[in-house]
Amino acid sequence: MNDAVTIASVRAHGVRRLLIYCRGKRQADWPCHHEATLPVDRFADDEALADIERRCRCTACGWRRADLRPDYSVHQTARKSVPYITLT
Repeated sequence: MNDAVTIASVRAHGVRRLLIYCRGKRQADWPCHHEATLPVDRFADDEALADIERRCRCTACGWRRADLRPDYSVHQTARKSVPYITLT
């Protein structure tokens, strides 16, 4: 049984891009923290996110350790500020 998350399932949830976070290390073992976005349009429906993750290479440090996640940020509604209320 294959439970891998595919591009088709990501698209079904309305996601149009992926977030990529580098998990590599730089000099003196400092984390890289480089991040990027990747449009899902460039991938076939049957491709698994885990397979795409393995093919990613950081352009800042060169590592192949990536954390790939769907970008749900476009689905979040903008927060409205609430006026400050004084309780007496």
